[in-house]
Amino acid sequence: MTKFYSFAPRSSHNKLEKVAFEFLGLSLLEPLSTLMNWVLATQCFIFFLRLRGTENKFQKYWSWFFLAYTISLIFGGFSHLLYNYTGMLGKIPGWSVAAIGIVAAESAMLLDVQDPKKRQMLLTVVRSKLFATFMLLIIDLSFKWVMVHTAGFFLLAGLLSWSRFKEGQTNYKYFLYGMAGLFVMAGVKVGQVDIHPAWFNRDDIAHVIMLGMYYLFFLGVKGYGTSPKSAQATIE
Repeated sequence: MTKFYSFAPRSSHNKLEKVAFEFLGLSLLEPLSTLMNWVLATQCFIFFLRLRGTENKFQKYWSWFFLAYTISLIFGGFSHLLYNYTGMLGKIPGWSVAAIGIVAAESAMLLDVQDPKKRQMLLTVVRSKLFATFMLLIIDLSFKWVMVHTAGFFLLAGLLSWSRFKEGQTNYKYFLYGMAGLFVMAGVKVGQVDIHPAWFNRDDIAHVIMLGMYYLFFLGVKGYGTSPKSAQATIE
């Protein structure tokens, strides 16, 4: 028989609780977070399959993003479920693949930068940011470095999307809508909005918002190339 119970970690200074349960002799944690990670992984994998094989570089790079996040979220689910056994080390595979996936999306967003020197400079910044993220994770294994790396993507992608949307590339409105979800998630996190502190907390709400955000990103990717202003630069 599977027995569920919740507890507040000793180091926690907020109202979050962890749901623990035993199954097949294993002491497991956070079933809902695990499930939501795998639902998101399934969504990303479907988007990858729908983009796979395209000759459009923009869509190809984004397909790599969705594939990377599929892998990252699968690992992420296991890192929640098996935390009692893997601890923080179990976070490394998911965080690492996610950081690489961000670079794929950033590379896609740079394709429409017309000035080759500016494009190469930004690409160097993107690659340096990835290297710095891995170095910081080695020094301090904390999710905050992944968040900083991701925030850099949102800043870059947000500015480029706004600029291109004003130029008439209407597919970029979906990226802007999706990135608005980041502010909603921030509000949920900062405001400590929990439907239930253990079973549906701010992290679970963020996962639901991410479902919508990734769907909007996919719409933006699918709509790329429908505007005559879209370009196909080459990332070297």
